[in-house]
Amino acid sequence: MSAFLMGIMRKFRTQNFIENTKSEFQQYSSTSITNDEAIEIQSNLFGFVNLLIEWDRKDKGV
Repeated sequence: MSAFLMGIMRKFRTQNFIENTKSEFQQYSSTSITNDEAIEIQSNLFGFVNLLIEWDRKDKGV
């Protein structure tokens, strides 16, 4: 993952962001989402965005 996205992830990994993640993704789970699971969801989403950025740069020849 790029240093830029890692910095953003650290900046936004607050309790409020974790609670928002739990709230948004709870509808997809039959059990309560833990803080650790919410952090994993966030990491996966940031990783996916990073992949999209890498593909875009590759397509543009950057």
